[in-house]
Amino acid sequence: MKRDARHLAIAIVAVCAVLVLAFILAAPGTAGEEPAATVRTITDMDNRTVTIPSEVRTVVITCCGGAAQELAALGVGDRVVAQPKKCTTERLYTVVPGYRTRPDVGSFDEVNVEEILKLNPDVVIGSYYAETGNSRIEAAGVPVVRVLTGRAGVEELKQEFLMLGQVFGREERAERLVAYWNETLARIEAKLADIPESERKRVYYMMSTPLKTEGLGAWGNDMIHAAGGINVAGGIDQKVIRGGYEISAEELVRWDPDVIYVQSSMKDYSSPACAFVANPQFETIQAVRDGAVYPCPVGTFWWDRPAPESPLGILWLAQKLYPDRFADVDLADGATKFFREFYDYDLTDEEVESILHPTPISIGM
Repeated sequence: MKRDARHLAIAIVAVCAVLVLAFILAAPGTAGEEPAATVRTITDMDNRTVTIPSEVRTVVITCCGGAAQELAALGVGDRVVAQPKKCTTERLYTVVPGYRTRPDVGSFDEVNVEEILKLNPDVVIGSYYAETGNSRIEAAGVPVVRVLTGRAGVEELKQEFLMLGQVFGREERAERLVAYWNETLARIEAKLADIPESERKRVYYMMSTPLKTEGLGAWGNDMIHAAGGINVAGGIDQKVIRGGYEISAEELVRWDPDVIYVQSSMKDYSSPACAFVANPQFETIQAVRDGAVYPCPVGTFWWDRPAPESPLGILWLAQKLYPDRFADVDLADGATKFFREFYDYDLTDEEVESILHPTPISIGM
């Protein structure tokens, strides 16, 4: 009898020991299991260390400059819970239908912090130069990841893609996008490598009006250079100027570019290219005499601005500058493949046509 009682006591102690050990191993922070991380840090495009959730499920965008397009290209457009309406195109709404119904909580320094807090986003994507707006959002307890919003060069934009890939756990997709950029730009460079500087086409980039352009340090200059051209406004150092540089009609006539390409409106695809043709002030310019004045294509964003589709814009411009060298390039096929791979969207033939040939509308000076 005593032996049975002793055996029972030993069994009870053994069971208790097993239960205690199981509890210890299951408890967070013990040797049995590492505690799950709730936050992590990334370095944004303003070179700031930002603490963000380990998994970013919801995001508010408070800037233009291609941010919404970048998230679409990374396949995380469905995580956007608010974004500025003025930064979108009908094409972007088609690619990411959810964007159409997302609320607008402001942009840059004009943001509605109260509305942002109601949405309870994990992070906000903001412009690196919207210090006032960003500070207000951060003071309310929401981390802001800063992006370059149209102020990036080629290498900086590739870095931005990789950074956003880290934020959203889409590193592989971001790397594929950067690889596409590298391959496309290398392909263009190889076709133009033997053209001496003296024979390169001289190019003028027209922004919102015929006398507004971009010089050194701006994307327009980078785009022209990558396409194998020489920017006639390249002598203007624009590193500290935002939104373009105003020149005189006399300067433009004196520069006498071989080719002019113009910014097309995001909303209605209008183009003031005809302002050059109709204005006798510009009739002596070589590009006008040759009919080499072209409205730039528009996809989910302007192809003449820094955004995921920019290599297609550079390829388009290179083809306009040196048609013989790029006769084998099917830009329509390239656009179709890009949209399929990075936006998970199949363009129709009609959509490709409307991207490559935005309808010009006559407007005044």
